[in-house]
Amino acid sequence: MKRSALSNSISLALAGAWLFSTSVAAQQAEPEVVELEAMEVKVLPQGGTPLDSTRPVQLLTGEYLDDRKEATLGETLQAEPGIHSTYFGPGAGRPIIRGLGGSRVRITEDGLNSLDASALSPDHAVSAEPLLIDRIEILRGPSNLLYGSTASGGVVNLIDNRIPEQRQTFGGAVELRAGTVSDELAGVARIDGGFDAFQFHFDGFKRDTNDYEIPGFALSPELLAELDPEEREEQVRGRLANSAQESEGGSVGFSLVGDWGFAGVAYKRFDTDYGIPGGGHAHEEEHAEEHEDDHGDEHEGGEEEESVSIGLEQERYEFKAGLYQPVSGIEEFNFKLVKNDYQHIEFEGDEVGTTFNIEATEWRAEARHRQFGRLSGVVGVQYEDNDLEAIGDEAFVPPANTESLGIFLVEEYDLDPVRLSAGLRYQNDEVSLADGLAVDGISSRDFSSFSVSAGTVWRVTDDWQTSLNWQRSQRSPTQEELFANGPHIATQAFEIGDPTLGKETSNNIDFGIHKHSGRFHVRLDLFYNNIDDFVYLANTGDIEDELPVQVWSQADANFWGAEFEASMLFEGTAVGDLEWRFFADSVEADLKAGNGEVPRLSPGRVGTGLDWHRGNLRANINYHRVFGVDEVAEFETRTGAYDSLGANLAYRLMVDSSEIEFFIKGDNLLDQTQRVHTSFLKDFAPRPGLNVTGGVRVRF
Repeated sequence: MKRSALSNSISLALAGAWLFSTSVAAQQAEPEVVELEAMEVKVLPQGGTPLDSTRPVQLLTGEYLDDRKEATLGETLQAEPGIHSTYFGPGAGRPIIRGLGGSRVRITEDGLNSLDASALSPDHAVSAEPLLIDRIEILRGPSNLLYGSTASGGVVNLIDNRIPEQRQTFGGAVELRAGTVSDELAGVARIDGGFDAFQFHFDGFKRDTNDYEIPGFALSPELLAELDPEEREEQVRGRLANSAQESEGGSVGFSLVGDWGFAGVAYKRFDTDYGIPGGGHAHEEEHAEEHEDDHGDEHEGGEEEESVSIGLEQERYEFKAGLYQPVSGIEEFNFKLVKNDYQHIEFEGDEVGTTFNIEATEWRAEARHRQFGRLSGVVGVQYEDNDLEAIGDEAFVPPANTESLGIFLVEEYDLDPVRLSAGLRYQNDEVSLADGLAVDGISSRDFSSFSVSAGTVWRVTDDWQTSLNWQRSQRSPTQEELFANGPHIATQAFEIGDPTLGKETSNNIDFGIHKHSGRFHVRLDLFYNNIDDFVYLANTGDIEDELPVQVWSQADANFWGAEFEASMLFEGTAVGDLEWRFFADSVEADLKAGNGEVPRLSPGRVGTGLDWHRGNLRANINYHRVFGVDEVAEFETRTGAYDSLGANLAYRLMVDSSEIEFFIKGDNLLDQTQRVHTSFLKDFAPRPGLNVTGGVRVRF
């Protein structure tokens, strides 16, 4: 990849910050304190903190988020209770929430859709750099009422101050890091500030990695056993071929801020090139060779296999405004608009294989009305227009336009100590193929869906509260579910849509218990989700173009599970402040078709950790056990259990008004082979082996 003017400017900024940080005298820093429970949740249009919400809401920010940031959003969040990653190598990973992912989990940037192709296929990257994110907000469970069909499993909202909403003092931040397992070099820089009403934001990033190291062979023991001795000898041990990544990008934003509110614009560019490891994108001819027992070349990238990579580019233009009391009866009015130009090209060697183009526009308007006694609420409108085109031999979806319009209302009634909430949404979705195209005589589908919710939060004591939320929601089928027809090499299937699919209808219940103050904190969430006409990929057992045929089908399904977190704080001990943490999560599912198992369902886990602070030093150690999966769907392989151990150590200094933090972190310290059951590549691409990352963060 050629170095652009953007990457050169980022490098200069990073170098300057490094020289600054190493040339000044040091003073002791005060520990960072972040009151998560008191922070406003921007993903909730009605406002409020996590304690005000009837549904499970989680905030990640500050030191906690810094210690967990990885190259992809999925890997950044994969150890949070109830969340896993699709993990398609180090370049692509999307969150899975309570066993649901893809087009059921909506990724938003300050409330607006990411508008990339990551929901279409697991090998497509989320167009966001985790190192630049200030805060991540997670809504677990169906969120159709607030964000439409593509939020039926949950919402992950990313906040980065791209358009400043309030006046700010001049400041900035730089982070440099280097990792051992893939020779990673990464850096980010940002500057924020303003003059009177005029505010600005600049940021940029760059990341380079090589193929990463693994504890053993890339192929699973089951696939290795299928090879003859000569082929087994040819397998490469200790490194995953075609797993390198190179990314860069940045954004700029300006706004006017006053007592009346704010208004601003922003531009963002995101570029990434990354390899697809393993057998995820083998050619059809190589599949034929695989069936003739040529497994070695097929799976391990021998001389006959061309490496496959993805080159992704996104340009994103945003406008955002918030008005305080613009008219009588309206406390606050917010409007957001985004326009997106997106392209990614799948290369087979040096040749262009498939090109995906997306041109999309979304806008969202919300008005919070004046409080009437104990009643408060918000009404909103959301519109999205999305043109997706795939060109090439592996273009498994025909070009189509998806247009969505939703209207929603959420009201809350505070009876202190009980808060009641209710909401409803109407949405219309239309999916239309390009002119002249039709599947089984059908060229477009139109869906009208309704969602309704009711919930309550009861503040039992100052420390304890319970919540209960019920939601009936509907999800419209997506472009690929309706009209797919071709080889989807990423998932190793010949994928066929069904243009007659109907809407999914979910009935979801969430119950939570939360102790949120004092030395001891605890949270337990129980959920049950009954989904009528659940849309899923069914393996037919047939073969076409040397690929197994999978058809988008419908059957009733049930998902249920639990998420548990607890922590105990020990302040002022002889060694410093200590906090012990424990978590466990589990999701089960029952599909009324096939053998009753849902493919790639998230495995259960338990974990524990210890945080330590003393003066300008802090550290933590985290362990979790991922259980094996023996009950699998038809044509799916079992996945073994594994242990994960990680640790962080940081030393923070204050230099005048600037803060410098040196850090070192270790991942997979047990150097175990970790295969991700939720990944299509689990038998070809394990997670990286033991990795040590070191770096410096500077805030000024």
